[in-house]
Amino acid sequence: MTPEERILAVFERRPKDKIPWNIRPECWYFTNKAKGTLPAEYRNLSIAEVCRRWGASWRCYSGYSVESAVKVRFGGDVETIVRREGRITVTTTKTPVGTLRTVSKRDELGTTQRLMEYPIKSLEDFRPFRYLLENVEVWFDCEAYERLRRLVGGNGIVSYFFPRTPLQALFLKLMGVTRTIKFLFRHRHEVEGLMEDIERYNDKFYEVIASSPIKILNLGENIDVRITSPKLFKKYCLPRYQERSSYLHKRGKFVHIHVDGYAKPLLPLFKETGLDGIEALTPKPVGDFTLEDLKDALGDEMVIVDGVPYIFFVPSMGVERLERFVRKIISMFPENLVLGISDELPPPSDERRVKRVSEIIDELCK
Repeated sequence: MTPEERILAVFERRPKDKIPWNIRPECWYFTNKAKGTLPAEYRNLSIAEVCRRWGASWRCYSGYSVESAVKVRFGGDVETIVRREGRITVTTTKTPVGTLRTVSKRDELGTTQRLMEYPIKSLEDFRPFRYLLENVEVWFDCEAYERLRRLVGGNGIVSYFFPRTPLQALFLKLMGVTRTIKFLFRHRHEVEGLMEDIERYNDKFYEVIASSPIKILNLGENIDVRITSPKLFKKYCLPRYQERSSYLHKRGKFVHIHVDGYAKPLLPLFKETGLDGIEALTPKPVGDFTLEDLKDALGDEMVIVDGVPYIFFVPSMGVERLERFVRKIISMFPENLVLGISDELPPPSDERRVKRVSEIIDELCK
């Protein structure tokens, strides 16, 4: 079977020849490339080719370090001004009903960035932001998708991150955690109204991707129970997941959710989402739950995408711990596992360990 066929077989609950080993090595690849520390044997290889050398396949997300097959532009009277000062980028978005300002800072290598100033800081900022939501245009670029398919070269899948559901978008992209919580207490009606507008904005993406050839999709939420409590999860997230999973299932898609933080109190709730799987769940010693906790909560009902804590690939961690963990997770989830690294391969990793996981998989399927 091809890597793509193995991954689809897991979601379709069909027999497969071995456990899929499907990873995201972008952070390792681009950081080491920028630092000049990428091993010589990989310097002229693409990410897909590097994965092939390791016996792994690539989970290529459209729009994440590569071009996106989902195109977006804003109509109406919108002017965007981008000003760069060293590692700082100031983006000013002017609309007929107000102006939004966002500030981000890139790391020293220029490979990642973080928000320093969120675009929504007051209730007055809701108006210009709503203007953007109402004037967005979204379409699927088939030629871009085919370019991504060629880039993967059959060694993996092309997938897509949806825009985050409203609460997670407010937390991580629009307002920040502290301001979002304060506004929910002080201006609940207004914030919940904005959430509905964000959901209608998201509708446009779902309509476009539902008719696309991409088969396996991801809700790129970055859930962490220390931020999204079970109470918030039940009220603002769970209904969204149920609605979206139902919509996508009717259109022949599979969908999983990105949960890469502490999650133990949320594990019993995931089965209620209607989703097919969970990506990036990180067990101990990084996360707050064990494989036994995961088995008790989810059993074989949802696909586990990833599952191997990234820390096991760092040289300071004994390789025998990685080997024991890989054998254990495969034995516990033989039918519903797309093995990968929770969440990505970190830059200081010993890349030989990725190949070692491939060898263990081959040994177990003999």
